[in-house]
Order: sequence, then C-alpha cells, then structure tokens
Amino acid sequence: MKYDLFATLYVEAQEYSNVEMYIAERGWQEWMDNYPGEHLGNILTSIYELATTPLKEIRESRKISRAAFSRIYNIPIRSLEDWDTDKRKIADYNKMLIAYTFFMDGFLGKGGERNE
Repeated sequence: MKYDLFATLYVEAQEYSNVEMYIAERGWQEWMDNYPGEHLGNILTSIYELATTPLKEIRESRKISRAAFSRIYNIPIRSLEDWDTDKRKIADYNKMLIAYTFFMDGFLGKGGERNE
C-alpha cells in the first residue's frame, strides 16, 4: 500500500471512536479493487489500531524495547521516554510514518511478497 493511501485512511481512522464504525463508513472505494475482499477488514482494522493506539503500546505489543526502537528509527531514547511518559507529545506526522512502517512490516512477508 502506498503511503498516501495509508495516510488518508490513518487520518480518517482518528475520527472514529470504534473500529466497526470506521470500517462500516468506508463503503466501497476504488483502492479496494487492488486487494482481495476478504482481507479488507484486516487492513482497515490494522490501520485503525495503529492510528488510535499510543506508540508506547504499539511498540510494547511488538516486544520492541526502547533501546531497539531507538536504534531502528534513530530516535533518541530521551525522546522515547518523554513520549512514553507524556512529558512530550510525538508529532502526528512522526507517529504516522512510524505506524506506516509497522503496517508494511505486517503487510509484507519475507521477500516483499504480500502477507495476506
């Protein structure tokens, strides 16, 4: 999935208080023609969860330590600590870019093949 489509769906997801309404209100959209129908719910659910879950919870659910996360994304550990403890807010565009990498890691299997 290209970033611009992910970003559009991500921003839309933030407008909903539950995943069911988010999915139900998408209706059929042109981009959906590129994906098997049975996978669309999983795609939208993943995007919703990434858009509405704090980065700390996303990182911890994937069992990535602060140190490893810091190395992977070249983000100072102090910034991660501040984000985790709400001393500072991560910029929306940074969280969206990080969420996209998590989405694509889950979406693509080894060798770049779709993991569907």
